[in-house]
Amino acid sequence: MLKLLKSILLIIFCLSLAHASAQEEKPRKRKKASSDKEVQKEPGSIDENEEVNAFNPLQKMGAKQIDRRDDLLWHSGAANTVYDGAGNISLMKASRYGLKPGLELSSYLLLNYWMPNISLKKRWRNETWYVASKHGLYSATPGLRWFNKRDYPSIVDNANHIPIILSMNNELVVSRLIMNDGSCGRAKPYIIFTGGIGLDFGVPLGDSDLTEMQKHFLTNRSPALTGSGYTAYLRARVDWQMTPMFQLGADLHYFRGNFSGNGAIEHRAELQALVLPKLSISLGYALSLANYTGTNSVGILPLVDVSYYFGKRQGRQKGLFGNKMF
Repeated sequence: MLKLLKSILLIIFCLSLAHASAQEEKPRKRKKASSDKEVQKEPGSIDENEEVNAFNPLQKMGAKQIDRRDDLLWHSGAANTVYDGAGNISLMKASRYGLKPGLELSSYLLLNYWMPNISLKKRWRNETWYVASKHGLYSATPGLRWFNKRDYPSIVDNANHIPIILSMNNELVVSRLIMNDGSCGRAKPYIIFTGGIGLDFGVPLGDSDLTEMQKHFLTNRSPALTGSGYTAYLRARVDWQMTPMFQLGADLHYFRGNFSGNGAIEHRAELQALVLPKLSISLGYALSLANYTGTNSVGILPLVDVSYYFGKRQGRQKGLFGNKMF
């Protein structure tokens, strides 16, 4: 019985070696035949012996293609969140980090010296419609004291008492993604529509003699920044991917609150270029229309931003569309 078992194992071992040898011979024969015919590849073609992406025949399979993030089309103001463990570091825009699927932490890093700030966004729905809520905490006290010492009367007019001011933001955001073509493996133009409604308010922790700021982009935010009241707003945004490299975005805000004129309109537009897979540059402008006291009715600012992206994409069930295929 033992001899029979040894004989069977020996036969299986020999057959395995023969099969492995045959598999090694096949690529060599193909390579020789291809060499004899002197086939010339066209630019951008893939060798027939290489493993090919089933979704895009012109793209090789590999970790780099699979791991590359596909969520960069979502602006920080949209209702989607970045992948957990992924995010971006930006010069002027919000820098973001995914704590876990559907939960995002963000902050305007450059402003933290004058206005420490942090926000948490929770995505509640990611099907046809994306729904999220955003909650932020910030304080303009360091900046108000800084401008007061350097004599900027249009921002702080000789204040004697500047207490610690805690300001909060709460916002409900809804987004809708529209694809022109759902084909896998292709970069197709897209449009994302976003709407939001929010409220900012500030609470002074002590006596204050701060007055209203007299600057476009600040007067309408003055109640929350100085702790003198609230500002409510409605906003709409659209993002459009013109090409895989260029993205165009624009938004419109309407503010209402305890400030001179009681109403204000702001508009922003920006063109973003993905110059490298993990680096983008944005150029644009911000426009303000309002009847503020002591200022013109129109204010405009240039917008420049540089963003670095890090982290990897997730599987399909956690990715762009948030649903399993089957």
